[in-house]
Amino acid sequence: MKKKLPLNFVPSFGGYKHWWSPSYPSIDWAEIFNMKFMLEYLVPICANYSNNKSSIEYESEEIILSELNNVPQAGLDEYTRTFKKALEYFNSKQNYVEMKLSLAREQYKDYNFDKQKLLSRIQEILPEYTDRFNNYEPEDQARRIQKARTNFKLDGVVDYTNLSENQKEDLYKKSRIFNEAFLDADYEVRGNDFFEKESNIPLLFSFGLGPGGEAWLHIGSSKSSMTDFWAGTGILEIRNNGQIIERILSRNQFDQVKDKLVKVNVNSPISNICKALSYIYVFKGSLNF
Repeated sequence: MKKKLPLNFVPSFGGYKHWWSPSYPSIDWAEIFNMKFMLEYLVPICANYSNNKSSIEYESEEIILSELNNVPQAGLDEYTRTFKKALEYFNSKQNYVEMKLSLAREQYKDYNFDKQKLLSRIQEILPEYTDRFNNYEPEDQARRIQKARTNFKLDGVVDYTNLSENQKEDLYKKSRIFNEAFLDADYEVRGNDFFEKESNIPLLFSFGLGPGGEAWLHIGSSKSSMTDFWAGTGILEIRNNGQIIERILSRNQFDQVKDKLVKVNVNSPISNICKALSYIYVFKGSLNF
């Protein structure tokens, strides 16, 4: 701040739509709610800070998701396309903060690095991370594996649906260890120049509440939801007093109320970005979560 550098907020996330979501693989209203939330929160700060234009730079780590969570690359590409289109719309409506999406694979080009080199580095350090994981307390291991279990797409790039339950659990464990190795291998490549850049302020979502995310700031996905926007779906809660609440529902929350949701057609300037933005689910009443 003494140097009057522009503020660059860096929300870091996986860069995909969770496969459970009705809108998979494109964005839905959850992403729109998050972008709106970020602007409402940060524009007043940036507008009164300095004459330098600040930015909100969403940081996507989709480069590794096919290997990590068995998610097809075509779906990841569609998410990137629709996410960028939404950012373009928000940029056209305000001039205080530049909103953008940065992909790890694009940044790697600046370091003469690519996905194959990343995979090689991960394989090199994987034994060390396997040993480290096996030394975690059982409760800690269980929490970490649960995250992998939730994200892994069994019928994705490779069909794992016929595996036994024990084989699946082993797959989830390997996925989690692979993820921890990736995070550090990725940090080796661009950590100092990007995450630790003097004017960058990394932001995390629910990852900041779990093991391994303690170092950076963590925030909610919207004014009323902690569910990660890319792992949830956006709906409107219309209460009996007429109050309208933007909610981002997790998979379990959505399943609890899906029979009570009303699908309402939407005609807006962003409806043509993807099918999921041409309608929205509405819950009439007050949600109990």
